[in-house]
Amino acid sequence: STPPAPPTPPAPPVRPSAPGSAAAPPQSPLGVQVTTGDVTLSETYWNLPSTAATLQVTVHNTGTATQRIRLSYTLPVGLTDGGTRGCAAAGRAGAYRCGAWTAGAGARFSTVLRLQVAGTAWKQMPLSGSVQVIADVPGLAGEATDDQGFAVLFPPGPPVPGIALDADEVVFDISGSPGTLTLRLGNTGTVDAAGRVEVALPTGVTVPSPPLGCVAVDLAHTRCDAGLVLAGTTAEVRLPVEATPQAQREAPLSGAVIGQLDPRSGPTRRVQMSFRITAAAALATPVVSPPAPTGSQGVLPAGAATRDGGLTSVQRTAVILIVVSTLLVVLALTLATTSLRRRFAGPPPEPAPSPAD
Repeated sequence: STPPAPPTPPAPPVRPSAPGSAAAPPQSPLGVQVTTGDVTLSETYWNLPSTAATLQVTVHNTGTATQRIRLSYTLPVGLTDGGTRGCAAAGRAGAYRCGAWTAGAGARFSTVLRLQVAGTAWKQMPLSGSVQVIADVPGLAGEATDDQGFAVLFPPGPPVPGIALDADEVVFDISGSPGTLTLRLGNTGTVDAAGRVEVALPTGVTVPSPPLGCVAVDLAHTRCDAGLVLAGTTAEVRLPVEATPQAQREAPLSGAVIGQLDPRSGPTRRVQMSFRITAAAALATPVVSPPAPTGSQGVLPAGAATRDGGLTSVQRTAVILIVVSTLLVVLALTLATTSLRRRFAGPPPEPAPSPAD
């Protein structure tokens, strides 16, 4: 059966854009952008059967008209909605839909999603979700869409004495070149131990060439030998990481790492945690070309036209370059012709000497 329509959410506080922070003037009345925070869990997570968490969502009307903006979100396994006002389950598992807001041109507002994280969710890490927005103008054909992922970040655990684990954030710049994942496995016990780490990456993110001491278990998992970790010391492992364009557009994402110490004597110690994966491509402003819906994260649909005679910005640039090149060629030919004419004409004849008197 079709779920009932969710109630209208309360109007979030509208926050005007900071002076000088606005993007270039949009070319369409349609335009929307969404950004998210992360679901970050503290050490208390390990001591509770379920943990309340929040997710900050910011929506920006990047169009030139007042728009109706609808929001929906998808939660990963182990997370459920904790009673976000104005939002309700959308039918399929993990999907939720909220009512609509009306936002003026250029308006930016924030809302908070209230979530519950199960005490067993850590077993499924890495975990990521996504938030989607759809904007339209009543009476105007087309709509604008945007989406952004969010990471669920677990602290190292379940807590075990004698071992420490840490992982840096992975960042992909606008060029999309490979990033680096840095891991640190610490032996806080009193006995030397053999160290090992295993990394789990989300879909579209891989280790292209495992370094010495590491081996690819499968496409998503890489295992590395950290060597003998002396008591009171920390071993560091660095892995090259690359992501597909689609994975970068879906960022922020999360990965997971499992750290293990096998001491010379005593039981094996093992903990795991998650780390954040971000990409500059995910921050690109979406481009709108009504009436066709926009692609997420700034992708312009193929063949999309603009107001300038049906040409895209790339096509306009190409036409300008062709015209300038043609003018330069004509100018060069004119100068060359003039120079040749002067050369063939030779110097003017000397005046004849006057006859002697």
